[in-house]
Amino acid sequence: DQVGVNITRRFLLEWLSFLCRYVPVGMLEVVPQQMNQRPPNNLCGRSDLETLMLSPDCQDWIRISEMLLGPIPDGFAFEPKHK
Repeated sequence: DQVGVNITRRFLLEWLSFLCRYVPVGMLEVVPQQMNQRPPNNLCGRSDLETLMLSPDCQDWIRISEMLLGPIPDGFAFEPKHK
């Protein structure tokens, strides 16, 4: 049903908002590491999907959810909790 899909979509988008802050392992190999180190903004993934997952833009996360769960319902809005 649509209610379950919407709950799953919201959970997926919150999860993606947390995962976009993930620091790739290759950056941790550089010494010294810094506490607030982030990947560069122009980082390109190995595929289009990986590039979307690296993006800090919530519209890209919505595109990922549309790939997995179908089109978003009318009036759907998402504001990430983690900034």
